Order: sequence, then structure tokens, then C-alpha cells
Amino acid sequence: MDNLLKPFISSLNLIEEKINFIIFLFEMSFILLIVLLIIWIYGFVRRNLGIDKQTKELQKIRKNLEKITRNNKK
Repeated sequence: MDNLLKPFISSLNLIEEKINFIIFLFEMSFILLIVLLIIWIYGFVRRNLGIDKQTKELQKIRKNLEKITRNNKK
């Protein structure tokens, strides 16, 4: 009886391994998606709160230009 079921059992094991691999791929892609989302949210918040380096530099340039225009008006 065991000899009759061996091919069936081996094919079921192969199907189970493939399903486990597909689930593993979904888990990895989900984790990657979550990491990318966290990185995007971090960048979005920094940019909109004005914490990033470019925004700080632009603020300094704006202050310098305002000082120059104030001095030229006087």
C-alpha cells in the first residue's frame, strides 16, 4: 500500500514546498513594501517640516536676500 501512495505523497510534498515558497515571496515583497513606505514617509515629513538640509539652506539664502534688500532700501 505504501508503494502505491509514494508518488502521490511526493507530489503533494512538492506542491506544499511550492506554496511555501510563494508565501515566502509574498512575505518578502510585503516587508520590502513596508520598508519603502517608511522611507517615503520619513522623507515626506522631513521635507514638509523643513528639516532637510536644502530647506535650511534656502531659508538662510532668503534671510540674506531680505537683509540685502532692506539695506538697499535705506
